[in-house]
Amino acid sequence: MINGGAGTGKTALAVQWSQLRRARFPDGQLFVDLCGYSAGPARDTTSVLRELLLALGVPAEAMPVTSGGIGARYRALTAGRRMLVVLDNARSSRQVRPLLPGGEHCVTLVTSRERLGGLVASDAARSLPLTTLPAGQSLALLTVVLGEELVEAEMEAATRLVELCGGLPLALRVAAARVATRPRDGLAGLCAELACEQRRLDLLDFQDTGVARALGLTARHLPGPALHMLRVLGSHAGPTLGVRTAAALAGCSPRRAAETLDQLAAAHLIDHTGRDTYAVHHLVRLFARTLTPESTSGNTPKGRLPIHDHQPRPSSQSVPSPSPASSRSAPRPV
Repeated sequence: MINGGAGTGKTALAVQWSQLRRARFPDGQLFVDLCGYSAGPARDTTSVLRELLLALGVPAEAMPVTSGGIGARYRALTAGRRMLVVLDNARSSRQVRPLLPGGEHCVTLVTSRERLGGLVASDAARSLPLTTLPAGQSLALLTVVLGEELVEAEMEAATRLVELCGGLPLALRVAAARVATRPRDGLAGLCAELACEQRRLDLLDFQDTGVARALGLTARHLPGPALHMLRVLGSHAGPTLGVRTAAALAGCSPRRAAETLDQLAAAHLIDHTGRDTYAVHHLVRLFARTLTPESTSGNTPKGRLPIHDHQPRPSSQSVPSPSPASSRSAPRPV
């Protein structure tokens, strides 16, 4: 199970790992985007199971009628196979659990912005948390996207760009995309623009993707008190803060502050650095400053946080399709 904050590269890691381990799963691989953190609603479990059965070769006319029957058929068909099932962008343990394949030879790889502790407790899941990249790996990512010659020619600016992006893979890729489309400005030109905090999030938004969009899709699922806490954390400039400081900022008791901070940490919007201390990534802090009191007061309908959302991705199995002859007889590859 890969978990981490928005833009840390969970899906990219899952797809890359599955491609490198293809030989371990001779009976195929299945990929489903559960849309847990997307502009639209999360995927319905029964409809996902139905699509999985179609990919496993069950014709529509032979599909079980009830939800329980569909789940049982899925587990029976996967029980004797060596397969990989990638469940991407999961919202909760409850959403994932019915989609776990049967038998001992299948592997399930889940990605989520939540910790999904329920899967650890009841389904023996192992967690791999992703965080921001260290400076060396951030520079390597820029080099992959922009080329070694360009990065080495402006190494000082590249190092500064890594700092301004805070090692967040999504921010680095968006920044690299801006440089690639405006080569005359170079890395130094973009760094000069990103130095303005008021413009940084806007510049780290490119076409249909961006840091603010990704963070917004996480924030829209927060309970009201946690969303309010996120907003007030935007005014805290220090690298870390304690529970009592957070309580003073939010105007609540230390106990309530601890509860809401834990909720933000579970959603990977802040990092738990000590017993009662937390750290806020500077891009998350800038995003928090864009939230309005109206959007965090509880008067805004649930799911209507005033932010820009990603365009919804394809509902499921959005991976290269096999040839028509094999599409009904084997799982679709990742």
